Amino acid sequence: MKAKAVVLYKTAAERAARGGRRVPNKYLYEYEQETAPTSGVLMADHFRQPYGFYGHRPRGTVDWLLIYTVAGSGDFRVDEAVLTAGPGDAVLLPPGVPHHYAAGEDGGWGLLWTHFLPLPEWRPYLRLPRTGEGLHAVAVADGAGRARLEDAFSRLIADARRGSRAGQALALLALAEILILLHESAEQEWRTGDAPIGQDERIAEALLYIADHAHESLAPALLARRAGLSESRFRHLFKAETGKSVAAWVTETRLHQAAKLLELTSRPVGEIAAYVGFDSAYYFTRRFTAAFGASPTAFRRLAAVRRDAAARAPDPD
Repeated sequence: MKAKAVVLYKTAAERAARGGRRVPNKYLYEYEQETAPTSGVLMADHFRQPYGFYGHRPRGTVDWLLIYTVAGSGDFRVDEAVLTAGPGDAVLLPPGVPHHYAAGEDGGWGLLWTHFLPLPEWRPYLRLPRTGEGLHAVAVADGAGRARLEDAFSRLIADARRGSRAGQALALLALAEILILLHESAEQEWRTGDAPIGQDERIAEALLYIADHAHESLAPALLARRAGLSESRFRHLFKAETGKSVAAWVTETRLHQAAKLLELTSRPVGEIAAYVGFDSAYYFTRRFTAAFGASPTAFRRLAAVRRDAAARAPDPD
């Protein structure tokens, strides 16, 4: 069965003209507070949320967010573009893309989600069809492909909850399978020549390079040369695409990778600081505490508590 197209509306008027709801989802625009940044490394879960559920990250994140709809619908907004996802639709949000999402009005929203930092070998599978606003969207055909993807998501959630190194390794394998299946579903769109445009490829490559080499010296001049741009042009384009300076992005990436090591290893804090590229353990602790609201030692302790709680939690429906 051919996958249906994910529905993208540029404006509320276009939604009405194409048969969409005449009144935009107000929770895409109204919120009391920003959704907190993720503090884990590989997190996944299953939600069933009524109309009124929302997430708002006007500054984006430093990790990737994948949301797959299994029931009802959810709306996503980036700038003025609104995308409505139904069962079988997957939306992938790259780092640095300010975004807003909310449960649809038609019976709520059943979704599977994961926050993750990609492994280098996943690069080809992150290149999914994209809108000009930075949303990746793939519609998975009903049938065996969708069943396999949902099974992989169930394994991802269960293994991520284990909290052990073995569980994390198995969760990564399940996530790789999910990305490969989504990429396979997207190939038909590419063959038709209708794949949407996306984030500037030079900046996308720079973001992946930073993630892979965060522990190294990453001067803007080096990244600009790799992108084939002048340093001034690269700095301007990087800020326009991500909303952050190169230095701020590198620091956030290093902190996020440090969080991974704190959560999954017993390595000393000073050793982790040096490994991710901080010359001073004191400076690292100060920046980490400001970013995550807890010192590295406290964050590690809280991560252990979360793992224990997740291991005792019942399996999702």
